[in-house]
Amino acid sequence: MKKFQTFGVTEKEESQREIRHRKLAREAAAEGMVLLKNENVLPLSSEKIALYGSGARMTVKGGSGSGDVRERHSVSIEEGLRNAGCMITTEHWLNRFSEKYDEDITAWKKTVEEKIKGYGPFRVMQMFDVIHECPKPFPQCISIRKEELTDKKDIAVYVLARQAGEGGDRRVEKGDYLLSDVEKESLRLLSDHYDKLILILNCGSVMDLSILDEIRIDAVLLLGQGGMEGGNALADVLLGKVLPSGKLTDSWAFSYDDYPSADSFGYLNGNLEEEEYKEGVYVGYRWFEKNGIRPRYPFGYGLSYTSFKVNALEVSDNEVVAEVINTGSFAGKETVALYVKKPEGKYDHEIRSLIGFAKTGTLRPSEKQNVTIPVNRDYFRIFDEERHVWVLEKGTYELYLNDLFCGSFEILEEEITAIEKREIKEEFSARLHELLNGLTDRQKTMLVTGGAYPLVAYNNVMGAAGRTCTKLLNAGIPNIVLADGPAGINVNQSVTVMKDGLPRYPDGLPEDWKWGWLKYAEPFVKGRKGKGQTVYRYMTAWPSETVLAQSWNEKLLYEVGKAVGTEMKEIGVSVWLAPGLNIHRNPLCGRNFEYYSEDPVISGKMASAVTRGVQSMGGIGVAIKHFCCNNQEDNRTGVSANVSQRALREIYLRAFEIAVKEGKPWTVMSSYNRVNGKYAVNSEYLINGVLREEWGFDGLVMSDWNSTDKCSHSEAINAGNDLIMPGRKDVSDSLLKDLNEGKLDRDKLEQSCLRVLKLIFDSETCKDFK
Repeated sequence: MKKFQTFGVTEKEESQREIRHRKLAREAAAEGMVLLKNENVLPLSSEKIALYGSGARMTVKGGSGSGDVRERHSVSIEEGLRNAGCMITTEHWLNRFSEKYDEDITAWKKTVEEKIKGYGPFRVMQMFDVIHECPKPFPQCISIRKEELTDKKDIAVYVLARQAGEGGDRRVEKGDYLLSDVEKESLRLLSDHYDKLILILNCGSVMDLSILDEIRIDAVLLLGQGGMEGGNALADVLLGKVLPSGKLTDSWAFSYDDYPSADSFGYLNGNLEEEEYKEGVYVGYRWFEKNGIRPRYPFGYGLSYTSFKVNALEVSDNEVVAEVINTGSFAGKETVALYVKKPEGKYDHEIRSLIGFAKTGTLRPSEKQNVTIPVNRDYFRIFDEERHVWVLEKGTYELYLNDLFCGSFEILEEEITAIEKREIKEEFSARLHELLNGLTDRQKTMLVTGGAYPLVAYNNVMGAAGRTCTKLLNAGIPNIVLADGPAGINVNQSVTVMKDGLPRYPDGLPEDWKWGWLKYAEPFVKGRKGKGQTVYRYMTAWPSETVLAQSWNEKLLYEVGKAVGTEMKEIGVSVWLAPGLNIHRNPLCGRNFEYYSEDPVISGKMASAVTRGVQSMGGIGVAIKHFCCNNQEDNRTGVSANVSQRALREIYLRAFEIAVKEGKPWTVMSSYNRVNGKYAVNSEYLINGVLREEWGFDGLVMSDWNSTDKCSHSEAINAGNDLIMPGRKDVSDSLLKDLNEGKLDRDKLEQSCLRVLKLIFDSETCKDFK
């Protein structure tokens, strides 16, 4: 029996796989950009660019936390423009900006080192807890001096950048949701001096753009967080090598106060324990349209360098066939979105709702293409809370292609669809039953608890987020590896595995590990030439999920999923902890970049496309997350999302339902938060009730990391949450104690054991395990 195995490539040079995936990442970033304004400036013909703004040189590729990736190299906007042959005329300002940031980083490191004095090898986790409480500062923009202005005929490009991430929400403050004084002053100066000014938004979520009402800005392009090829992709779009075809998946308001939860979200009302979803189903564009509030840029908005005409060819209650014609002068792509307007009846409802969409291929001028969009009634049924049924009221249902009325259909009598509960008949092989029967009670409670972070394991990918239990190898059960995150596989880039399975670091410790006593230990953990097996794991940093969704291109996301799956198999990762598909309820959620949209249909369809792409590779799976209502980060482990059953069903669960039924993910990750007072990880109603019995999900459910610490480990297993991550001995000890006392249901424990075993032995990395 092998004690361990190692995956990865043995050559450090960039592989052909990396080159292919960089190309796809560049394509995806370009297709997800949204052109918000263009006053005859773009595409550019001039190659002399006066480049300013914090994101010019320090371009944000993605958010922090689980959405981060340790890629080989990310292309900044400055680098991308230079690669495209542009002349950057503001070298002096860019260098001064870099010098100021270097000073900030030096001061930050000094502060952190002071805080972790005295933390030795036996307190390493506590040391990193302190470090994580002092996040790396994001570069603040510096002012522009008059002598740093160049020829007014140069094209001025200003890059507004924002960073956000796991564990904290954004703030309605200058330098965050609002522009800082320096940013406003800089834009005013540039607008006054240069003939043409382009604003690039390098952010993961909505920002205040009231500056557009105050000064002249000729073009606005939403880059978002474009991943490792964002700089090259931006140059492609600015220079017209690729036409912008992205459309917004969120509503961008004129004022933050226009959002329904503006005054009560998270920290704003002083209550981080109870979050009241008073807006009900009126989230995003549903709220704006219902209340007659005009957003600055509506959901689905996006300009191009060319123009299109959309004609309805066939309209029925089953599908709509549309003809798309390129009526402009450039080759490009167009999105067609299908909306339904419900009849007036006894239920209050939104003005219209998205029920489907399609993206054309690249159409040359005068070229046309037909697209077909199904009319799926499951996407627009109303949930009747009193009767606990789904309803379609009788009346006329109007259909719209984008904003154009295209036809209607009649429902003559009210259609009621009862919620069916089904018994999930999961099949487990005789081998799995035999393994289960050979386990002691202690081993069973260990199996449903994650494998923590050992240095040696049968499958071990350093830097990965977690593993299944690593201590049952002698019982015939290997472990598998689970890795973050939604923007790509987040693991260490290189490792040397010694004969005993212990890891060494041929290129030194990862930069984010070089703190305190650890940085002095680096010479002792570096690999020795000729000793052990060295493998390299350079993964792709993809555009953020919001950018991917803005492509409105399911085929593209399927290909991204396949590429992620290829990388998983290359380095021995069995489960990708993605995609994330929580709803953008409020623009301040610190993790919005990890999610797709304010709308459940596009969220579910995009997640399904990625899931199918990954799992088409065979022997690997995804964990869609976070189930459910993980829509804020402040106090995410304690807050209760208090939401009506109707809003829960029509908005927050609908995305997961689409992803589960159409994507068939291997696993689902339950969320940290409470839902109507009950922790999601302990919710029998959500996990066994909705997910399994109603939707027919027959895979594994895992907890978010340490999410059972504030509630109950045993209740999680009883509720159908099969795997408690990341795993600690005190958790399995607690489960064993509760099993002996009758608090942990033995049948449910063994059911969870079988699901964990199935996940392990369905995995590529364990297919040949004897």
